[in-house]
Amino acid sequence: MRNHRGFTLIELMVGLVLMLIVTGAVYTLLNTTQRVSRAQAERTDLQSDVRTAAIVIPNELREINTVEGSLLPAQNDILLVPSATSLTYRAMRGIGYVCQTPTSSEIRIRATTFSGTRNPVAVRDSAYVFMEGADPDASTDDSWQPVRISAVNVASTCGANAAYAFTINPAVLTLTSVPVGTPVRLYEVMQLSLYVSGGKSWLGAQSLSGGELAPQPVLGPLVDNTGLAFEYLDKNGAATAVTSGIKTVRLTIRGITDDAISTGGGSGTVQHVQDRLVSEVQLRNAFRP
Repeated sequence: MRNHRGFTLIELMVGLVLMLIVTGAVYTLLNTTQRVSRAQAERTDLQSDVRTAAIVIPNELREINTVEGSLLPAQNDILLVPSATSLTYRAMRGIGYVCQTPTSSEIRIRATTFSGTRNPVAVRDSAYVFMEGADPDASTDDSWQPVRISAVNVASTCGANAAYAFTINPAVLTLTSVPVGTPVRLYEVMQLSLYVSGGKSWLGAQSLSGGELAPQPVLGPLVDNTGLAFEYLDKNGAATAVTSGIKTVRLTIRGITDDAISTGGGSGTVQHVQDRLVSEVQLRNAFRP
């Protein structure tokens, strides 16, 4: 046994120190990797939110048309209440074509020719009905008749063809002169806004005509107060507050990470990171004379 020595106290202490050094290095590496991965995930979510907002909102606004020649001048304004942090507008939801001569209180459109984001919904949806003027070769005397839809029968027919039947309330006598094949555009009144929930700001969407009492968070979080910003430009590209003169909407989205993250490779300052994207939408049929 004298030839089989064990470890001395010094050797054990050196081994423990080396083990601590190696363990500390591994822990630091794993901790740094974890923080970097979390920071990358937060940045990815941030960029995804900003890009999604910059796609969703312009696509929504591109569906709206400036209605020229409505029988009611106020109906020409698709953008109803434009402000710096919110926008109330008539959102187009579908288009169809009259399949039989309407009455003053009912219009039917053929189901197979209807194109929209969803099926028509009573009260939530209203309609524009195209009214041909006296001169069929001129567009200056044409107009769009706004009507309120109080009921929808999705199981109606036009002859042997499936159709949607809209009950119009109040009744509109001029609808009886609408010929078969006339276009009918459906819309609902929507509002986009900067919505605060859970102490954070979000992009909120609310159907005002659908009776929604509060916005529904769509994506986020966004920067408080300035996360969603609208600017309204006229035909010359200048800012305007006149609703009927708006030809372009400039949208600014400012996103922010959900949590504070390291901004220096895992060992730098820990803070919330922001990202911004600006896009412009030209309203369809917004003529620039």
